[in-house]
Amino acid sequence: MSMSRSKDNSRNKRWFMLSLVAALCLSLLSACGGKSESGANSPGTAANGGNKGTEGNEVTLRFMTWDSGQTLQPYQNAINAFMEKNPGIKVKVESVPDNYDQKLLTSLASDTAPDVFMAWNYPLYVPGGALEDMQAWVDKDNYDLGKYYPILMDYMKYDGKLWGLPTTYSTRAIYYNKKLFDEAGVPYPQDGWKWDEFVDTVHKLTKPGQYGFIMTPDDVMTMQPYVWSNGGDMVSEDGKTVEGVLNSAENVETMTFLKQLYDASSKINSAGKFSTNNGLESFQTGQIAMFDNGMWPLGDILKEGKLDIGTVTHPLPEGGSLKGIIHTSGYSMPKSGKNKEAAWELIKFMSGEEGIKIITANKFAFSPVISVDEENGYAADPYLEAFAKELEGSDKLIASMRNEKWSEAEDMIRAGVQAIFYNNADIQSTLNDAAKQAQAVLK
Repeated sequence: MSMSRSKDNSRNKRWFMLSLVAALCLSLLSACGGKSESGANSPGTAANGGNKGTEGNEVTLRFMTWDSGQTLQPYQNAINAFMEKNPGIKVKVESVPDNYDQKLLTSLASDTAPDVFMAWNYPLYVPGGALEDMQAWVDKDNYDLGKYYPILMDYMKYDGKLWGLPTTYSTRAIYYNKKLFDEAGVPYPQDGWKWDEFVDTVHKLTKPGQYGFIMTPDDVMTMQPYVWSNGGDMVSEDGKTVEGVLNSAENVETMTFLKQLYDASSKINSAGKFSTNNGLESFQTGQIAMFDNGMWPLGDILKEGKLDIGTVTHPLPEGGSLKGIIHTSGYSMPKSGKNKEAAWELIKFMSGEEGIKIITANKFAFSPVISVDEENGYAADPYLEAFAKELEGSDKLIASMRNEKWSEAEDMIRAGVQAIFYNNADIQSTLNDAAKQAQAVLK
């Protein structure tokens, strides 16, 4: 799940460069996509890299992840358990905390991709034709996909095919600093609170040097729970239509609310001062009273013990319903892999009950396997309960998972939101223009 953290922290800064690299790599991928077609979807065949690491035939797998340091350790623990259980298979971990997507795309294009890797943006990777369709492997072993939360499996699919098995997941919730609330005489927020209560609370907790909440126009992705909870969306379910969706009456209401949040607090900050990373650091130092994020910072905050915090679900519009956003990723392998049988065994272990119990221990992340999630009992944890509630109503994929060109469309939308926040542009007409521009990109 730390994938989602790293993606979330640097997504906006990296997308421009990633798009350029992706265009180059995808061209190359398209050129070489047919090289491994023979037997590629026939698990167990020699042509498909049938080496499973049987006795006397040791296999060394390369496993690539964006995690490093403490966030890598839970996965390393599971890998160690896998190697102990499968002495014929060694796993070499390759930690790539920086420029992960670019490096993965490059390796896929050059047939040098690791045997197993973490992946989160299948619409970006799939068009090049270098990913292994996982359905054949699932069918071979009658592997039970019903063990996973259905919405998480939706994130593992694109263009009608299965490209990975889930790693972990987290939703997002609102962290709040109890000390700052107490000093201002403001009651702690409760699940089910309303948008107008949120804005009012932000006003009361904002003063020179302190911010009730940080609302920036840059992170369009994290606006989606607010959009969904008001019955709106950014793009149609099939990822093809923006006009009439982005500029809907519901989204005009939502953008009006988000603009109010910006005016209530973030407006007094210099533009760009609070990226997601800076927001976390500012929350940890008591400069921000409320903070929107996944569960990833929770362990470090509690371990440090410097802040008395609480967590609460996102506020709702009148008549709205909670629609949490999900951060998740999958274990995948390349079509050109040389050790697919062994790679499949590793993926099954890491994503299955045995591996996921190890990885999600100590509240590192939520388990995608329902039975393990229930056994962990994190939904009853006072700090994690809000995150669990966010999952209950989550039934939508983020827009970037619906169309491979979404990052370009999102740039158009971001520019519109910046005009609304910074320049007080008319919301309806600005969303109309942004929808038209985004629609042209998706054609």
